[in-house]
Amino acid sequence: MPFEARDDNVDPDAIGNHYHDDGLLWQTHYAAVEVFDYPHATMHMKIFCQSYWGELHDLTFSYKRGSTKEPEEENAWETKFRQSLARPGTDEAAMMHTPLAAVVRYDTGNPTTHLFYISTGFKIREVIWKNGSQTNDCLGITVCPTSSLAVTKWGAGSQTHFRLYYQSKAGTIEEHCLDCNAGTWTKGATLSGPVSACDDDSPLRGTSLSFINLAQDKPELRGYFQTAKGSIQEFTYKGTKWSTSKIGVDAAPFRTPLAAITVEKNKIAALYYVDAYNRVNEVLWEGDWEGSERIDGESVAPGARLAVASLKYIGHDKIHMFSSGLVNNYAKGLDKGERDVGR
Repeated sequence: MPFEARDDNVDPDAIGNHYHDDGLLWQTHYAAVEVFDYPHATMHMKIFCQSYWGELHDLTFSYKRGSTKEPEEENAWETKFRQSLARPGTDEAAMMHTPLAAVVRYDTGNPTTHLFYISTGFKIREVIWKNGSQTNDCLGITVCPTSSLAVTKWGAGSQTHFRLYYQSKAGTIEEHCLDCNAGTWTKGATLSGPVSACDDDSPLRGTSLSFINLAQDKPELRGYFQTAKGSIQEFTYKGTKWSTSKIGVDAAPFRTPLAAITVEKNKIAALYYVDAYNRVNEVLWEGDWEGSERIDGESVAPGARLAVASLKYIGHDKIHMFSSGLVNNYAKGLDKGERDVGR
Protein backbone atom coordinates (compact mmCIF):
# COMPACT_ATOMS: atom_id res chain seq x y z
CA MET A 1 0.00 0.00 0.00
CA PRO A 2 1.84 3.12 -1.21
CA PHE A 3 2.42 6.34 0.70
CA GLU A 4 1.90 9.70 -0.95
CA ALA A 5 3.30 12.97 0.41
CA ARG A 6 0.73 15.72 0.71
CA ASP A 7 0.35 19.22 2.14
CA ASP A 8 -2.34 19.56 4.81
CA ASN A 9 -1.55 23.21 5.57
CA VAL A 10 -0.66 22.22 9.13
CA ASP A 11 2.56 23.84 10.32
CA PRO A 12 4.66 21.16 12.07
CA ASP A 13 6.78 23.89 13.67
CA ALA A 14 3.79 25.23 15.61
CA ILE A 15 4.36 22.59 18.27
CA GLY A 16 8.13 22.50 18.08
CA ASN A 17 8.52 26.25 18.63
CA HIS A 18 6.38 26.16 21.77
CA TYR A 19 8.42 23.26 23.14
CA HIS A 20 11.74 24.91 22.38
CA ASP A 21 10.79 28.15 24.14
CA ASP A 22 9.90 26.28 27.33
CA GLY A 23 12.72 23.71 27.30
CA LEU A 24 11.31 20.36 26.16
CA LEU A 25 12.96 17.45 27.96
CA TRP A 26 15.23 15.44 25.68
CA GLN A 27 13.58 12.06 24.99
CA THR A 28 10.36 13.14 26.69
CA HIS A 29 7.43 10.77 26.54
CA TYR A 30 4.20 11.91 24.89
CA ALA A 31 0.50 11.17 25.20
CA ALA A 32 -2.10 12.34 22.69
CA VAL A 33 -5.89 12.06 22.63
CA GLU A 34 -8.65 13.39 20.40
CA VAL A 35 -11.43 15.22 22.28
CA PHE A 36 -14.92 15.76 20.86
CA ASP A 37 -16.87 18.46 22.70
CA TYR A 38 -20.35 17.38 21.65
CA PRO A 39 -22.30 20.13 23.50
CA HIS A 40 -20.33 22.79 21.61
CA ALA A 41 -19.81 20.79 18.38
CA THR A 42 -16.03 21.26 18.41
CA MET A 43 -12.99 19.01 18.42
CA HIS A 44 -9.35 19.27 19.41
CA MET A 45 -6.36 17.17 20.36
CA LYS A 46 -4.57 17.28 23.69
CA ILE A 47 -0.86 16.47 23.68
CA PHE A 48 1.09 15.97 26.90
CA CYS A 49 4.88 16.01 27.33
CA GLN A 50 7.54 16.90 29.92
CA SER A 51 9.74 19.99 30.24
CA TYR A 52 13.46 20.14 30.93
CA TRP A 53 12.69 20.92 34.59
CA GLY A 54 10.28 18.01 35.01
CA GLU A 55 7.00 19.89 34.76
CA LEU A 56 4.32 18.38 32.53
CA HIS A 57 3.02 20.40 29.59
CA ASP A 58 -0.51 20.35 28.21
CA LEU A 59 -0.93 21.48 24.59
CA THR A 60 -4.29 21.90 22.89
CA PHE A 61 -4.19 21.53 19.11
CA SER A 62 -7.47 22.64 17.57
CA TYR A 63 -9.13 23.44 14.28
CA LYS A 64 -10.19 27.09 14.29
CA ARG A 65 -13.73 26.47 13.16
CA GLY A 66 -14.11 23.44 15.41
CA SER A 67 -14.69 21.17 12.42
CA THR A 68 -12.90 18.04 11.25
CA LYS A 69 -13.29 19.15 7.66
CA GLU A 70 -10.04 19.14 5.71
CA PRO A 71 -8.26 22.48 6.24
CA GLU A 72 -7.99 24.37 2.95
CA GLU A 73 -6.28 27.61 3.92
CA GLU A 74 -3.06 28.61 5.65
CA ASN A 75 -3.07 28.65 9.46
CA ALA A 76 -6.25 26.57 9.63
CA TRP A 77 -4.98 25.07 12.89
CA GLU A 78 -4.29 26.95 16.08
CA THR A 79 -2.45 25.85 19.21
CA LYS A 80 -2.71 26.76 22.85
CA PHE A 81 0.15 25.98 25.21
CA ARG A 82 0.21 26.05 28.98
CA GLN A 83 2.23 24.71 31.90
CA SER A 84 0.01 23.52 34.68
CA LEU A 85 0.84 19.99 35.81
CA ALA A 86 3.01 18.16 38.32
CA ARG A 87 5.28 21.01 39.30
CA PRO A 88 8.66 20.00 40.79
CA GLY A 89 8.90 20.27 44.56
CA THR A 90 5.24 19.40 45.12
CA ASP A 91 3.56 16.12 46.08
CA GLU A 92 2.34 15.94 42.49
CA ALA A 93 5.85 16.12 40.97
CA ALA A 94 6.55 13.69 38.14
CA MET A 95 9.67 11.56 37.86
CA MET A 96 12.01 12.64 35.07
CA HIS A 97 11.18 10.88 31.79
CA THR A 98 7.86 9.76 33.21
CA PRO A 99 5.74 7.70 30.83
CA LEU A 100 2.40 9.29 29.95
CA ALA A 101 -0.95 7.73 29.05
CA ALA A 102 -4.25 9.49 28.40
CA VAL A 103 -7.87 8.60 27.66
CA VAL A 104 -11.17 10.48 27.25
CA ARG A 105 -14.63 9.43 28.41
CA TYR A 106 -18.00 10.86 27.38
CA ASP A 107 -20.54 9.21 29.70
CA THR A 108 -21.06 12.42 31.69
CA GLY A 109 -22.28 14.46 28.71
CA ASN A 110 -19.09 16.50 28.51
CA PRO A 111 -15.66 15.09 27.64
CA THR A 112 -13.61 14.09 30.69
CA THR A 113 -9.87 13.69 30.07
CA HIS A 114 -7.69 11.43 32.24
CA LEU A 115 -3.88 11.62 32.24
CA PHE A 116 -1.65 9.08 34.00
CA TYR A 117 2.00 9.55 34.94
CA ILE A 118 4.55 8.29 37.50
CA SER A 119 5.56 10.39 40.50
CA THR A 120 9.04 10.82 41.96
CA GLY A 121 8.10 8.06 44.43
CA PHE A 122 7.36 5.66 41.53
CA LYS A 123 3.62 5.72 42.13
CA ILE A 124 0.99 6.21 39.44
CA ARG A 125 -0.90 9.50 39.60
CA GLU A 126 -4.07 10.44 37.72
CA VAL A 127 -5.03 13.94 36.54
CA ILE A 128 -8.69 14.45 35.60
CA TRP A 129 -10.19 17.40 33.71
CA LYS A 130 -13.96 17.53 34.16
CA ASN A 131 -16.32 20.46 33.51
CA GLY A 132 -13.47 22.95 33.60
CA SER A 133 -11.96 21.70 36.89
CA GLN A 134 -8.80 19.67 37.44
CA THR A 135 -7.86 17.10 40.09
CA ASN A 136 -4.60 15.21 40.68
CA ASP A 137 -4.67 12.04 42.81
CA CYS A 138 -2.26 9.25 43.70
CA LEU A 139 -3.62 5.79 42.82
CA GLY A 140 -1.37 4.07 45.36
CA ILE A 141 0.13 1.76 42.71
CA THR A 142 3.92 1.35 42.95
CA VAL A 143 5.67 0.47 39.69
CA CYS A 144 9.09 -0.49 38.39
CA PRO A 145 11.21 2.70 37.99
CA THR A 146 11.49 1.94 34.25
CA SER A 147 7.81 1.06 33.83
CA SER A 148 5.79 2.27 30.88
CA LEU A 149 2.07 3.14 31.14
CA ALA A 150 -0.85 2.37 28.83
CA VAL A 151 -4.60 2.81 29.12
CA THR A 152 -7.62 1.80 27.07
CA LYS A 153 -11.39 1.83 27.51
CA TRP A 154 -14.80 0.65 26.39
CA GLY A 155 -18.29 1.86 27.18
CA ALA A 156 -21.89 0.69 27.16
CA GLY A 157 -24.58 3.31 27.73
CA SER A 158 -23.65 5.58 30.61
CA GLN A 159 -20.94 3.26 31.95
CA THR A 160 -17.29 3.54 30.87
CA HIS A 161 -14.61 1.03 31.83
CA PHE A 162 -10.88 1.81 31.98
CA ARG A 163 -7.97 -0.62 31.96
CA LEU A 164 -4.55 0.68 33.03
CA TYR A 165 -1.33 -1.28 32.38
CA TYR A 166 2.15 -0.99 33.88
CA GLN A 167 5.23 -3.05 34.81
CA SER A 168 5.73 -4.14 38.41
CA LYS A 169 8.99 -4.22 40.36
CA ALA A 170 9.31 -7.91 39.44
CA GLY A 171 8.86 -7.07 35.77
CA THR A 172 5.38 -8.56 35.36
CA ILE A 173 2.85 -6.69 33.23
CA GLU A 174 -0.06 -5.78 35.49
CA GLU A 175 -3.60 -4.48 35.00
CA HIS A 176 -5.75 -2.17 37.12
CA CYS A 177 -9.46 -1.72 36.41
CA LEU A 178 -11.92 1.13 36.85
CA ASP A 179 -15.66 1.11 36.32
CA CYS A 180 -16.09 4.87 36.15
CA ASN A 181 -19.47 4.97 37.89
CA ALA A 182 -18.00 3.06 40.84
CA GLY A 183 -15.03 5.40 41.01
CA THR A 184 -12.59 2.94 42.63
CA TRP A 185 -9.58 1.31 40.98
CA THR A 186 -9.18 -2.44 41.57
CA LYS A 187 -6.42 -4.93 40.74
CA GLY A 188 -6.97 -6.81 37.50
CA ALA A 189 -5.04 -9.54 35.73
CA THR A 190 -1.32 -10.29 35.69
CA LEU A 191 -0.59 -10.59 31.98
CA SER A 192 2.93 -12.00 32.07
CA GLY A 193 5.48 -13.71 34.23
CA PRO A 194 8.41 -11.80 35.75
CA VAL A 195 11.52 -10.74 33.87
CA SER A 196 13.64 -13.86 33.39
CA ALA A 197 17.04 -14.44 31.80
CA CYS A 198 15.90 -18.00 31.06
CA ASP A 199 12.74 -17.06 29.15
CA ASP A 200 13.16 -15.24 25.84
CA ASP A 201 9.42 -14.46 25.78
CA SER A 202 9.36 -12.78 29.20
CA PRO A 203 8.88 -9.00 29.11
CA LEU A 204 11.92 -6.80 28.77
CA ARG A 205 12.43 -4.67 31.86
CA GLY A 206 11.48 -1.17 30.78
CA THR A 207 9.52 -2.35 27.76
CA SER A 208 7.22 0.17 26.14
CA LEU A 209 3.51 -0.69 26.45
CA SER A 210 0.59 0.21 24.21
CA PHE A 211 -3.00 -1.09 24.45
CA ILE A 212 -6.06 -0.70 22.22
CA ASN A 213 -9.63 -2.01 22.12
CA LEU A 214 -11.12 -3.39 18.90
CA ALA A 215 -14.70 -2.81 20.14
CA GLN A 216 -16.49 0.22 21.56
CA ASP A 217 -19.00 -1.47 23.88
CA LYS A 218 -17.10 -4.55 25.10
CA PRO A 219 -13.52 -5.62 25.86
CA GLU A 220 -11.65 -6.94 22.81
CA LEU A 221 -8.31 -5.80 24.11
CA ARG A 222 -4.93 -5.93 22.41
CA GLY A 223 -1.65 -4.98 24.07
CA TYR A 224 1.92 -4.74 22.80
CA PHE A 225 5.21 -5.24 24.59
CA GLN A 226 8.82 -6.17 23.87
CA THR A 227 10.38 -9.41 25.06
CA ALA A 228 13.77 -9.96 26.65
CA LYS A 229 14.93 -11.24 23.24
CA GLY A 230 13.85 -8.04 21.49
CA SER A 231 10.78 -9.29 19.63
CA ILE A 232 7.45 -7.46 19.81
CA GLN A 233 4.51 -9.58 20.94
CA GLU A 234 0.79 -9.11 21.47
CA PHE A 235 -1.52 -9.70 24.42
CA THR A 236 -5.09 -10.58 23.38
CA TYR A 237 -8.26 -10.56 25.51
CA LYS A 238 -11.76 -11.39 24.28
CA GLY A 239 -13.76 -11.46 27.49
CA THR A 240 -12.50 -14.66 29.12
CA LYS A 241 -8.71 -14.78 29.43
CA TRP A 242 -5.48 -13.29 28.15
CA SER A 243 -3.22 -14.98 25.60
CA THR A 244 0.10 -14.04 23.99
CA SER A 245 1.10 -14.30 20.33
CA LYS A 246 3.71 -13.08 17.85
CA ILE A 247 3.01 -10.36 15.28
CA GLY A 248 5.95 -10.86 12.93
CA VAL A 249 8.46 -8.43 14.45
CA ASP A 250 11.21 -10.74 15.67
CA ALA A 251 13.77 -8.08 16.58
CA ALA A 252 13.72 -4.37 17.39
CA PRO A 253 16.08 -2.14 19.37
CA PHE A 254 15.67 -2.73 23.08
CA ARG A 255 13.10 -0.38 24.64
CA THR A 256 11.90 0.78 21.25
CA PRO A 257 8.81 3.00 21.62
CA LEU A 258 5.48 1.35 20.79
CA ALA A 259 2.32 3.22 19.78
CA ALA A 260 -0.85 1.40 18.69
CA ILE A 261 -4.14 2.80 17.37
CA THR A 262 -7.39 1.69 15.74
CA VAL A 263 -9.03 3.48 12.81
CA GLU A 264 -12.01 3.14 10.48
CA LYS A 265 -14.43 2.04 13.22
CA ASN A 266 -11.89 -0.42 14.65
CA LYS A 267 -11.63 -2.37 11.39
CA ILE A 268 -7.93 -1.57 11.16
CA ALA A 269 -5.23 -1.49 13.83
CA ALA A 270 -1.72 -0.14 13.39
CA LEU A 271 1.34 -0.51 15.59
CA TYR A 272 4.29 1.87 15.23
CA TYR A 273 7.83 1.32 16.49
CA VAL A 274 11.32 2.69 15.76
CA ASP A 275 14.07 0.58 14.18
CA ALA A 276 17.84 0.67 14.74
CA TYR A 277 18.18 3.49 12.19
CA ASN A 278 15.63 5.72 14.00
CA ARG A 279 13.07 5.12 11.26
CA VAL A 280 9.38 4.74 12.04
CA ASN A 281 7.93 1.35 11.09
CA GLU A 282 4.27 0.36 10.84
CA VAL A 283 2.69 -3.06 11.37
CA LEU A 284 -0.86 -3.15 10.03
CA TRP A 285 -3.73 -5.42 11.16
CA GLU A 286 -6.86 -6.00 9.06
CA GLY A 287 -8.05 -9.29 10.53
CA ASP A 288 -4.45 -10.52 10.55
CA TRP A 289 -1.01 -8.97 10.82
CA GLU A 290 0.49 -7.95 7.47
CA GLY A 291 4.15 -7.60 8.42
CA SER A 292 6.33 -4.62 9.21
CA GLU A 293 6.68 -1.78 6.70
CA ARG A 294 9.01 1.18 7.04
CA ILE A 295 7.37 4.57 6.52
CA ASP A 296 9.51 6.13 3.80
CA GLY A 297 11.36 9.26 4.82
CA GLU A 298 10.09 9.33 8.40
CA SER A 299 12.82 9.34 11.06
CA VAL A 300 12.89 10.51 14.66
CA ALA A 301 15.59 11.76 16.99
CA PRO A 302 17.67 9.03 18.69
CA GLY A 303 15.86 7.75 21.78
CA ALA A 304 12.64 9.56 20.86
CA ARG A 305 9.26 8.31 22.07
CA LEU A 306 6.04 8.08 20.03
CA ALA A 307 2.38 8.96 20.52
CA VAL A 308 -0.50 8.70 18.05
CA ALA A 309 -4.08 9.96 17.91
CA SER A 310 -6.69 9.88 15.16
CA LEU A 311 -9.25 12.39 13.96
CA LYS A 312 -12.16 11.67 11.67
CA TYR A 313 -12.02 13.61 8.42
CA ILE A 314 -14.35 13.46 5.45
CA GLY A 315 -13.99 9.99 3.96
CA HIS A 316 -11.23 8.68 6.20
CA ASP A 317 -9.47 8.73 9.56
CA LYS A 318 -6.23 10.65 9.85
CA ILE A 319 -3.52 9.50 12.25
CA HIS A 320 -1.45 12.24 13.87
CA MET A 321 1.95 11.10 15.17
CA PHE A 322 3.99 13.05 17.70
CA SER A 323 7.67 12.52 18.49
CA SER A 324 10.90 14.45 18.91
CA GLY A 325 12.02 15.33 15.41
CA LEU A 326 8.68 14.31 13.84
CA VAL A 327 5.24 15.89 13.79
CA ASN A 328 3.35 14.37 10.87
CA ASN A 329 -0.16 13.30 9.91
CA TYR A 330 -1.02 9.97 8.35
CA ALA A 331 -4.25 9.96 6.34
CA LYS A 332 -5.94 6.63 5.72
CA GLY A 333 -7.75 6.72 2.37
CA LEU A 334 -9.17 3.23 2.52
CA ASP A 335 -11.78 3.77 -0.16
CA LYS A 336 -8.92 4.43 -2.58
CA GLY A 337 -6.85 1.54 -1.30
CA GLU A 338 -3.96 3.74 -0.28
CA ARG A 339 -2.44 5.57 2.68
CA ASP A 340 -1.34 9.17 2.55
CA VAL A 341 1.32 10.93 4.58
CA GLY A 342 1.01 14.65 5.19
CA ARG A 343 3.51 17.06 6.67
